[in-house]
Amino acid sequence: MLIWLVGFYLCPFVAGASRMGNHHQTSSSRHRACAVVSDRQSTAVVRSWRLLLPALLLLPALPGQVRAPVTGEPPVRLAEVVVTPSRFGVRESPAALAATLTSGDLETLPQLGEDLYRTIARLPGVTADDFTASFWVRGAPNDKVLARLDGVELLEPFHLKDVDGALSIVDLQSVGQLDLITGGFTADFGDRLAGVLTMETASHTGSAARSEIGLSLTGVRAANQGNFAGTRGQWLITARRGYPDLALRAEGRANEVFPRYWDASAKIEYEVAPGHTLSVHALHADDTMRVHENNHPTLTSRYGSDYAWARWRGAWQDRLTGEAVLSYSALGWERKGDGLFDQRLKLNLLDQRSLEVVTLRQDWALTLNEHALLRAGLDLRTSSARYDYSLLREDNAVSNGAQVMATRTATVHLQPAGDTVGAFLAPRWRIGAALTVEPSLRFDRHTATGDKAMSPRFNASLRLGPGTSLRAAWGIYLQSQGLHQIAVQDGDLGFDPAEHAEHRVLGLEHRLPSGVALRAELYERRTTQPRPYWDNPILIYSIFPEIQSDRLRFAPTNNRARGLELLAARHVARGFGWSASYALAVADQLVASRTIPVPRDQRHTLYADASYAPNAKWRFSAAWQYHTGWPATDVSYTLIPLNNNRRLLQRVIGPAYAEQLPAYHRLDLRATRRWALRHGELRGFADVFNAYDHQNILGYDYSAVVQGAAATTARKPKDLLPILPSIGLEWQF
Repeated sequence: MLIWLVGFYLCPFVAGASRMGNHHQTSSSRHRACAVVSDRQSTAVVRSWRLLLPALLLLPALPGQVRAPVTGEPPVRLAEVVVTPSRFGVRESPAALAATLTSGDLETLPQLGEDLYRTIARLPGVTADDFTASFWVRGAPNDKVLARLDGVELLEPFHLKDVDGALSIVDLQSVGQLDLITGGFTADFGDRLAGVLTMETASHTGSAARSEIGLSLTGVRAANQGNFAGTRGQWLITARRGYPDLALRAEGRANEVFPRYWDASAKIEYEVAPGHTLSVHALHADDTMRVHENNHPTLTSRYGSDYAWARWRGAWQDRLTGEAVLSYSALGWERKGDGLFDQRLKLNLLDQRSLEVVTLRQDWALTLNEHALLRAGLDLRTSSARYDYSLLREDNAVSNGAQVMATRTATVHLQPAGDTVGAFLAPRWRIGAALTVEPSLRFDRHTATGDKAMSPRFNASLRLGPGTSLRAAWGIYLQSQGLHQIAVQDGDLGFDPAEHAEHRVLGLEHRLPSGVALRAELYERRTTQPRPYWDNPILIYSIFPEIQSDRLRFAPTNNRARGLELLAARHVARGFGWSASYALAVADQLVASRTIPVPRDQRHTLYADASYAPNAKWRFSAAWQYHTGWPATDVSYTLIPLNNNRRLLQRVIGPAYAEQLPAYHRLDLRATRRWALRHGELRGFADVFNAYDHQNILGYDYSAVVQGAAATTARKPKDLLPILPSIGLEWQF
């Protein structure tokens, strides 16, 4: 009976989705598509919902609900049932089945730079390198992941954007709750293709105010939190100042690179009435960088991010709950390049951009009875952006057998603006004691890009026994191009049609009586009409990417990511805890009738960590990871004869991502010690990154060797980070 009901709900959606075609089916030429699915698919979706909704509305009134065997577990409120697979969480304790890390793990597991994004990069399906905190999710870059902090969306939440975001702007110690969903997320999250990261700052539970001061080799941190008006109000203030120039000085590059960054946040929360909380928030992040190398132009850059928002959360007698967020976001980018290449080729670059966004989001959840819940929401947004870009670039070229100097110029001034409307409806039903289903529908409209779409989704959770749940998800997901994402530096002046993807996820979770949590998950994400993008497959972290000879435009017609993830974990506050995971994944794209991997495709990934806390004072942790090498692009050189009997050396780029780098692996260690003081507590740590100093590489630097009339290629590995010890102290008082 349960199988029949699951099939009843899934069949209309699968029928509509089957017309989307397989991964290698080519899409139509680029056009202003206004729907997630084609007209034919949209008709199928509408017909499915017309047939489905009457039956769904009758379910709560059906006599003789389907019953499951008695499991002995306490009943779970319908609103608290997790219907989303691919969900990883951080909580204060490891009691929840969906939680794979605890708040203590965030502080005591080995990590680089005390960074939140780098800490969660250890989860299955997540990919990152040593330099950036901007992780990939199941083969999709970080801009396909929605990030929310205390209800507000964070746009590009990273410091030092010239190196793809070396650190996040979110304070690690201030986060008390976190959820990362890597696929199959529900309809309340829109305008993202791959995943969702939600973060909630910690609440102050003590009676007295508390302050924190932290110091490490990468930065200094301060925080203060406390209560007012009895326990009805509370505040939290944090500030961080980073000085990565110390690490660069240790590497002998202090005279070349000068990075600076800092961020600050504030939250004031007040219970205006029983069950109703109003809070106001602010977040500011700022960073600058100056790069000056011999025979290269100088880069000076500055980036700023400002967020201010108000949030209301309320509940009426546990039947109706709601959340409203009104926010203002302002981001600014400024990048200047000036100087000569090889003492004769000129570069003048000025890149100034800005983005302003005002958003109102309102979500509601109404409990109809113990078997029925209705969720709905509305998201309104108005945005405006500005681009001022100018470029003068000189380079060598060959014309009619003679070497000449070619000049490339560009001047762009754009001021795009637009409005966005998003809405969703998500009824949830408990069918018997074991099965919970949530068919949902989302609508999104973007005036600037001309996108308009209906996105059906379906999530279900089946409780198979004590501590065992089977979860499934299917859905269509839309992502429009952001107003700040026009590649004006590469000659793009307009918007591309929205990308849309189909997710299929099936996950099984089980918790053993010993406290060990097990998870197995299968997933597939098919993206049709992906947005074209520009990339540097050789010079991955170039500070002037748009002027490099390896700058390529990729226009895939399909993307596909699929894989298997296995996880086992036992997290404890005291004693021995551990976790281990394995992921088998394939992420590729169809470009010009050729299937190539995405830049961060990892076929096999192994991760394991262990921690031991003999008492409340000490904790020792180790983390080891391995993955197969990332795709790489080869380079060769050729000699072009000139009229004056001389020859010009020219670099030839091979097929993109046709090669593979060696496997990556490293071991990280950390020891944490706590001291109880008369006034507060002192926590110290010693950390070793890449403890056995394995040479992991990001790619190769290529050079030519000319012998007679032939040119051969020599390559030198571009190393990722070597062994890096660090220490830090934090005083809480």
